[in-house]
Amino acid sequence: MNNWSIHFKRLVAVAAAIMSFSMTATAEQLPLPAGEVILTISGAIGKTNTQAGAEFDLDLLKALEWEEVNTFTSFTDGMQTFEGPRLSSLLDFVSASGTTIGASAINDYFVDIPVTHAENQGVILAVLHNGKAMTVRDKGPIWVIYPQSEDEAKLKKFDNEMIWQLISMEIR
Repeated sequence: MNNWSIHFKRLVAVAAAIMSFSMTATAEQLPLPAGEVILTISGAIGKTNTQAGAEFDLDLLKALEWEEVNTFTSFTDGMQTFEGPRLSSLLDFVSASGTTIGASAINDYFVDIPVTHAENQGVILAVLHNGKAMTVRDKGPIWVIYPQSEDEAKLKKFDNEMIWQLISMEIR
């Protein structure tokens, strides 16, 4: 077999791989947000809907596994009810493959959250607080909530990770 034949076969193999990847990438596209984008996920994710990564409006978040959590926080008085998608559901939805979530807030607050907390701690991305949508003034539109007992909330173990006014997450 001459060199030209070998190069041609390699070129065909590379073209087939690119086409296969292209078809897979198209199949791995998420729906586009129709409303205001309130959360952007980037980094080590396998599914996107923009060049920036995966953008979500409230309706796209509502399509995820939703949970209501009755919990205590050191930032609120008494038992509170929060509702929103499970963080683990969001990570599954975008095919996240990292070990750390770099979470950023509107006010430039930044915190690293271990991906293991999504499942082990039952973390949710709260968009409702006591049945009402949270505004920026009320720690919204998204507040990362760790379900806790009153005693756990007093220990403030997860206070740094309970970022409010969340706008983006980078999976690393």
